[in-house]
Amino acid sequence: MEKRFEYVIKIDGKDVWHGLNPEEMFDEIMAKNPKKKISVAWRTHEKVLIC
Repeated sequence: MEKRFEYVIKIDGKDVWHGLNPEEMFDEIMAKNPKKKISVAWRTHEKVLIC
């Protein structure tokens, strides 16, 4: 199966991780960066259309 999307974890707006299971890394990243803004987003590839 082709990968159609992925999650991205960002610290202060910069990508630090991407993949399909953000739950595995979020706690670890948060523990290492307690005073920084951490966000989770997802991105699709160009040929994916969501209606």
